[in-house]
Amino acid sequence: MEIEPEGGDRMLRRKGSLHLWQEVCVSVEKDIRQQRLFPGERLATEEELARRFNVHRNTVRRALEVLEEKGLIRTEHGLGSFVRERLISHPMGRRTTLPVILKGLDRGGREEILGSSTVLPSREIFAALRLEKSQYVRRVNMLTLVDDNPTMISSAYFPLPRFHGIDKAIAETGSVPDGLKQLGTEEIIRYESRITTSNPTRTDAELLRQPRSQPVLKLKNTIVDGANQPILFSQIRMSARWIELIIQYNDL
Repeated sequence: MEIEPEGGDRMLRRKGSLHLWQEVCVSVEKDIRQQRLFPGERLATEEELARRFNVHRNTVRRALEVLEEKGLIRTEHGLGSFVRERLISHPMGRRTTLPVILKGLDRGGREEILGSSTVLPSREIFAALRLEKSQYVRRVNMLTLVDDNPTMISSAYFPLPRFHGIDKAIAETGSVPDGLKQLGTEEIIRYESRITTSNPTRTDAELLRQPRSQPVLKLKNTIVDGANQPILFSQIRMSARWIELIIQYNDL
């Protein structure tokens, strides 16, 4: 005779060879691995899953805990459970760039230009690019997508007149490194990176498809060419849901 656990919770009761929580876990994992649920997609609520499998919510909660331990889902307080995204490890070496990393991982990536304009630089940009007095820069705002998922927003500043037409070159080639090469700059070297975190603006949160309560990584990069001349200063807001940064102290 089968005995129910105290409190009426059937979480430990077996159905066939599996505990009930295992049956829920196996079914949801199968949906994830067979791509019936996609990275970043929100799972049904505990109550909805309990009705679907005809089990107690505690049974569902146990199954979700196991799925999270296995790295298949993530839980956001007050928002629910989501299929975990395919995290990209981004080594921060002197010559590593995200487009190159994506090619090595066989991940589809592209940069979409949100807008561009010629502007007078701020003091910070003026100093980073070692500009002459009254020298203008070309600002290009971009959204980076990986596997069609928005991962990064950047405002890139290029000194003029050297990089006149950089926005067109980026649009034609699909990336900043390739756009710079099209304009004759072969060597792209990271000179300095400053990393902080903050909550995104409303606009950035909408572009990254994430809640404003979820922080973003903020990077300020100064890039130089082979002659150590600054060619780019960028301000980047990066979704921590998709990218982890790895600091490399030696390029091999």
